Amino acid sequence: MCESNAYLLTKQGEKKIMDNVVHMKPENGKVYLTGLLGDQKIVDGEVEEIKLIEHKILIKGKQ
Repeated sequence: MCESNAYLLTKQGEKKIMDNVVHMKPENGKVYLTGLLGDQKIVDGEVEEIKLIEHKILIKGKQ
């Protein structure tokens, strides 16, 4: 499987915000995430890093 987990970067570290992400679209200061079962989440922020081997999407939230 090629799903990734999405994490929000906080002062305390990485906080998991979504499992099994199959689609991600950054647009206009937001990151749109869609999960394997069609669930969706919109995060205010920008993609900081994608770690393909670890299946991680790291998102830096707006402060």
